[in-house]
Amino acid sequence: MLKFLQAVKIAKKCAKMTACVLLIVSCDKLNNAKSISQPQVDTQPSSTELKRAIYSPVFQLDPHKVKMSADAAPLRDLLVGLMAYNTKGEVVPAIAQSWFTEDGKSWLFILDGKATWSNGKAVTAQDFAQSWQRLIDPKNHSLLAKYLIYMGIENAKAIIDQQKPILALGIKALNAHTLEIRLDRPNHQLPQMLAHVALLPTYQGQEPHSDHFVSNAAYQIKQISDNKLILKARSEDVPFQHVVYDLMTTMQQDSLFDIVENPPLSQKINIVKFPRLCSHYYEFNFNDPQLSKKEVREALRAMVSSANIGQVYGILSQSVIPHHLVKEREKPWRSIIVEQLLMKAGVSLKNPVKMTLLYDDSQMNSDIANQITRTLSQSDLFHITPKMVDWQTANQLREKKDYQLIRSGWCADYPDPLIFLQKFHSASPDNHSNYKNEVVDEKLNRLQAENLNQEQRALLIQEINDQLYSDVAVLPLFQYEHRVGVVSSLWGIDLNNDSEVIYSKDLRRILE
Repeated sequence: MLKFLQAVKIAKKCAKMTACVLLIVSCDKLNNAKSISQPQVDTQPSSTELKRAIYSPVFQLDPHKVKMSADAAPLRDLLVGLMAYNTKGEVVPAIAQSWFTEDGKSWLFILDGKATWSNGKAVTAQDFAQSWQRLIDPKNHSLLAKYLIYMGIENAKAIIDQQKPILALGIKALNAHTLEIRLDRPNHQLPQMLAHVALLPTYQGQEPHSDHFVSNAAYQIKQISDNKLILKARSEDVPFQHVVYDLMTTMQQDSLFDIVENPPLSQKINIVKFPRLCSHYYEFNFNDPQLSKKEVREALRAMVSSANIGQVYGILSQSVIPHHLVKEREKPWRSIIVEQLLMKAGVSLKNPVKMTLLYDDSQMNSDIANQITRTLSQSDLFHITPKMVDWQTANQLREKKDYQLIRSGWCADYPDPLIFLQKFHSASPDNHSNYKNEVVDEKLNRLQAENLNQEQRALLIQEINDQLYSDVAVLPLFQYEHRVGVVSSLWGIDLNNDSEVIYSKDLRRILE
């Protein structure tokens, strides 16, 4: 249990993870999707120039300072790391060609010897070592530096706490094309974590500047101004030889662009919704005398799930794990009479379930809380009091376990279902609901410590997910979606891509 506690103590809550570590059908033609319609434009779109737009005040060209996935789009075109995403959102080899480990703690990565920077120099292991050292340097003040702790990089926490020098970080260039990564605990999922934007290398680890930006990905900077960034392809094999990024601070005509990364809710034309690696649910406090009874939790789930609450905000779900990370088993249908469940738990008209619904103050959370309150209030056996507080207060009350039913959620920085399950270990510092199941603990320990094959791992994850459902561990609502404006003439986008990454190099235009 202590090993598990050490392994997960740096896992962050959904809202905190968003602040600290962000964040992440191939070639199907998007005009087959019902949600997209062709914009009216005056000229024929170019087959060699791609126009992208971002609602943001500045272009962020330092991967260490990215605060939202939309800002990372130009960097993904300019820089590539050890691993990257394919069009399906899967993590695949990039600069790293192969890797080896015997214990899950000491890793060797062999780099592509043909990879070069835009200045003609070779991409080396030292570029990665120096880039990660700059990331962890307290003087850099990067909010993403904690991702190195989350990965388990040796001495990362001590360096952030200024107890060790940055050169003590567990990364070392053994030679030009061999990178050693040392962890302070076994982490057999390390390769899956290496496509994160914070880990993108810069030339010799230097802080990049727009006037002499050196790239190692498919594009390089041709021209940049305050609100426009023009990229030029480094190879003639890329369909779009030029990519023009525009910064938008006010509403502009949507049809001027092929892709709008973070369109406002008022934009309705050409909107595509991609799944995100984020789940939205409510947590029970298992120390509460009423909610400690499974029948009460089951009655709550039955009433709330039947109302399809949250479907306008995402993909309805019965699990804490996003749909694409686990194969959903068909839940056996059975008639549930809520009143009988509650009577079995000692609930009656004279002794109703009295519960406070705690949520933080966003419009979406307020709407959902009101829907839950109205749904449960249809039964006289529930007396629900909604309580809205600010985000900071909600997190404080959650950590103090001072709540009954609280709005919660979880996001992942790489596609692994285990991220959504770790918090249900009884020893996890993120287990604020007091949920405990020894079977779940044992299986989570195995997932953390053993080097399992894909089939063994998937089976354990499915068994834990089924157990959480059986225990009514949470009140799941939906999986978040990522809105992007995309014109129908673009090919190369998978509508199931949950990475929130669209590389310009993977796109091409097909005109009618």
